[in-house]
Amino acid sequence: ELFRQCLEAEKSVLGEAHPDTLTTMSNLAAAVRGQGRYGEAEELFRQCLEAEKSVLGETHPSTLTSIYNLALAVRGQGRYGEAEEL
Repeated sequence: ELFRQCLEAEKSVLGEAHPDTLTTMSNLAAAVRGQGRYGEAEELFRQCLEAEKSVLGETHPSTLTSIYNLALAVRGQGRYGEAEEL
């Protein structure tokens, strides 16, 4: 809940594509994944990844970390082939 509140505040103050906002979104997704809610985490990681690719570039360390985190969320749903492709 705290990550969600922080994310909404950052979106409103900094904007949806600000690097700090994206970091908070990634942290929220990781917390959700840690609770075993892999589908919800996947959706958040995908949103974060698309924004990071646009704002930071495809080879930025944060973008690459988001790809890894997305792969973990996909793997957690038993979609091993898709996770490997990421």
